[in-house]
Amino acid sequence: MSEQARIAREYARTLPAFIPESEFEDLIAALDPAARLPLEAHFSRYYSHSPDPDTVTKLNDLGTRVAVSNDALARAHYELARGIRIFRLGGDHQEMERRMRVALELARQNDVVGLIPFIHNALAVRAKADGDFVAAVDEYQRALAAFEANDDRASTGIVYANIGNVFSDLGDNLQAIRLYEQAIAIYDEYEPEGSERRVAAKVNRASALSNEGKYEEAVEAFEVVRGENAKVNGNRLTGHINYQNALALYGINRRSDAIAMAETAVPQILEFRDPAEAGAALNWLAARYLEDGKLDDAQSALNRAREIMEPGAEGAAGLLDNPGNTFWALEYAESMGSLLTELGRPEAAAPYFKAALTLSNDRFENEKIEAISNSGLLFELRDRDERIQRMNDRAQISELQLSQSRLQTTLGFALALAIGLVAFLIFRSFTIQKSLAASKDTLISEIHHRTKNNLQLLTSLFNMDARRLVTAEEAHQRQLEAASRARTMAILHDHIYSKASQDEPEVEVKEFFERLLTLLEESFGRKGVTLSRSVQSANMDIGRVTPLGLLISELVTNAYKHAFDENEGHIEFSLVDLGTNIEIEVKDNGVGLPEGISIGDSNGIGMTLIRDLAEQLDSISTVESNSSGTIWTYEIAKKAA
Repeated sequence: MSEQARIAREYARTLPAFIPESEFEDLIAALDPAARLPLEAHFSRYYSHSPDPDTVTKLNDLGTRVAVSNDALARAHYELARGIRIFRLGGDHQEMERRMRVALELARQNDVVGLIPFIHNALAVRAKADGDFVAAVDEYQRALAAFEANDDRASTGIVYANIGNVFSDLGDNLQAIRLYEQAIAIYDEYEPEGSERRVAAKVNRASALSNEGKYEEAVEAFEVVRGENAKVNGNRLTGHINYQNALALYGINRRSDAIAMAETAVPQILEFRDPAEAGAALNWLAARYLEDGKLDDAQSALNRAREIMEPGAEGAAGLLDNPGNTFWALEYAESMGSLLTELGRPEAAAPYFKAALTLSNDRFENEKIEAISNSGLLFELRDRDERIQRMNDRAQISELQLSQSRLQTTLGFALALAIGLVAFLIFRSFTIQKSLAASKDTLISEIHHRTKNNLQLLTSLFNMDARRLVTAEEAHQRQLEAASRARTMAILHDHIYSKASQDEPEVEVKEFFERLLTLLEESFGRKGVTLSRSVQSANMDIGRVTPLGLLISELVTNAYKHAFDENEGHIEFSLVDLGTNIEIEVKDNGVGLPEGISIGDSNGIGMTLIRDLAEQLDSISTVESNSSGTIWTYEIAKKAA
């Protein structure tokens, strides 16, 4: 194998993010034909969504060459590109997933580490589009872990932006905005100018502002992002920007501008995005035409929407059999029902309202909302508590990579690759060192943000609970749990600000945990169940107190709720200082865990939080349970490793 081919294959395997997409075609053209195939397959991901007939021919030709070559590396990239094409053009989601699974298996078998997180992210996007939020969250967390394993901080922004899309779907726009802003901050720090995914995150943030009713702010944000999109030649986003901007303009009563912009958006969406989005835009236009008394225009828009959303003239029932992207299918069904009612056709409207109800139920099952709420909390805990440690790790890695970089520069492609690598690592090393220099001065501010954002996430949990249809007793219990978590964070905030200093990034935890246990006793205590505690003094890193406090809260709350049925009982809590570690124990004399329950497999939000918080703290844990009670024991380091 030539040196040129070796370098090209290594790039396709690891995907270092330092060659702009705009330069790929020139670089591939400079390669020997024998070395091109893996990078051609990789590059196909960036144009595969185009409906242009020439693109279809180009992809088919590439597929033939990949098949003949029997090159697993090239095929992994090609299968991902075909899967993305199917999704973006509104094709069969099962076929898309089949392609993605083939790509994932090939990537794993051939150690294509750079591709694996992108496949998981694409699978998550597909699951979200189908309304399967549980699968989406699982795939997003796999993508995040894989990006972090590759030390690809820039691409973690993709996950934050996409989980923001999930919150936006669920109507929690404030949470979505926060996650979009987190993604944008990551892109600003780690990506070069002209990044399409930075533009996409800003578009989604503007849309969430509009959905939240902040129309003026949204319109301003769309004006800014429209200019940035033009600079990156982002045709794929243009129609989406125009449609979402139209909705914001309508919110500030600029009707004529909004209608004109939505009309412009429809053909742009049809050319570059999921046609179902164009169907939703046409429905919106039909409603505006009806408001203006333009019945012919309204009917024409409805007919065009039907051609897109019901190509086989299946009617509302067809939306349930093959909904495609359920977000757009739900919006279409709701709009069609309302419009047919306005046109005096209630019998025709009824099946669409029924389809909308079914699609809505599919998207908002209780366990799915719980999964998203829990995911948001875990994302925040992971990101905030590990941030300073990650900066230090990446600085060391960058220094090592710079000292060991031996890329060959004899060929044109290799030269471009080497220069790009050095420039990228120097840029990253600079930004990391700058962040490290400021970390000491901003430590207390960091804790403030951690607490504030956890409170925002707890508010999101509370808002999502409010959407569930529950009994009055269940609603009261959930309010108690939400209030308890919020007050846990409140006393943590107070304790840290009264005890911590910039020079001593540790706090003494005895007083905090005493107050926490009193809070839990007041919130969940009942007649016949007592709580005793033995808490030794110990100092811990500030960043570890937050997850530990939440872990203790969940363990004690779980004992109050489930250990005793209607019987009397006792809960014991102890914290012992072991030197470099502490040991906590929560013990009850209740009925024990239900037979057959595995802590590792439980999907309940409480058990999931216990499991993931313990994992975040890298604890050594044991659980003993029988008919005489349950003992939870955790040994936890005072400082992060």
